[in-house]
Amino acid sequence: MSGLALVHLVRRQNGVPPFERFLSSYREHAAGVPHDLVILFKGFPGEAGTRDYDGLLGDTPHRRLFVPDRGLDVNTYFESVASLEHERFCFLNSYSRILDDGWLGKLSGWIEKVGVGLVGATGSWQSIARGYPMEHEGTHAMPPGTRLRTRIALALRDRRPGALARRAGLWALRQAGIWRPARHIPPFPNYHVRTKAFMAARGTLQRIHIEPLRWKLSAYKFESGNDSLTNQVLKLGLRAVVVGRDGEGYPPERWHLSNTFWQSRQENLLVADNQTEAYVAADPRGRTILSRYAWGELARPG
Repeated sequence: MSGLALVHLVRRQNGVPPFERFLSSYREHAAGVPHDLVILFKGFPGEAGTRDYDGLLGDTPHRRLFVPDRGLDVNTYFESVASLEHERFCFLNSYSRILDDGWLGKLSGWIEKVGVGLVGATGSWQSIARGYPMEHEGTHAMPPGTRLRTRIALALRDRRPGALARRAGLWALRQAGIWRPARHIPPFPNYHVRTKAFMAARGTLQRIHIEPLRWKLSAYKFESGNDSLTNQVLKLGLRAVVVGRDGEGYPPERWHLSNTFWQSRQENLLVADNQTEAYVAADPRGRTILSRYAWGELARPG
């Protein structure tokens, strides 16, 4: 058994195509470090329900865990730690697609450095509470009608999967007084490693407090809130870094230079996901909007 577990989430509801893309990229790009592939089957009725996936896996060495389809991805990741014996864990979500040879070795090399507690393939400064200062001040200076039309136009240009539904849901919660983002989410720049592809040691993960994440709102808070995964790691006196194809570990204040998430052409990205692919698919105006969400005045859309 290796000391490193690569845990890939496969959700039954997502169907076979995302897993097929992941597996193709996994075979195409050597990991660069010994590891055990763990397939986390979520929402499957045991081995009888994985027939379509078995054919794709073929003789690829792997281990399987079956979990019910409740809660969100991050809860499932943390629960899997208790079922595995490894000392280090790399978690990839259902839509992950590997882009470079030696990718896992590059991530692992940084998690092994003294003082590093969290490594991610991407990170962001975005705050869903207040956006970035220029956007916030600019829209609030507009007449109410113009402000509403501008926000609707921005929402319609956001091509991220489910973006419009999320905006509508958050607006409804805010109107009901349930969601008060300024109370739960730090203002821009809000440093957080994205939980689409991240790595940490067992000892660090066991010190992280995580509540049952039954709602998307809870997932936002865990990824980018006051008590986010990143902030909890920083409070432990450990560092959080983003690692690019170049093998460099970027500290939070330099994430905008890593060209991994919603910046330039994302040419330094190690592991893609549905959000990085939405940026690639967007038109120039859409990429500008997304890049500004993540990096404010330091945006450099490609």
